[in-house]
Amino acid sequence: MSRALDYRAMRLIKGADGAPWVFGAFRAFVPAAAQLPPIVNFYQTNYFADKLTLQSQNISVHNSAANATINVAAGQNAATLNLVPSVPHS
Repeated sequence: MSRALDYRAMRLIKGADGAPWVFGAFRAFVPAAAQLPPIVNFYQTNYFADKLTLQSQNISVHNSAANATINVAAGQNAATLNLVPSVPHS
């Protein structure tokens, strides 16, 4: 075996940049260990309403032809529902 190569040639042969394509390619050996089970927290919040108000608005646009008058009609509806069951007074 000849050691006649100079320092610069040896750097090129070894890979002076440290071969970055290898970094992270292999994991170091880690002995098996018991894993902790995942911790899951369940939180629940309930909101109860006594009344529910439903509102709807209808807009109707009618165009009969080009350069014609456009008719717009608007209507609104509302309903309130009592969600608490009524208890007869004794």
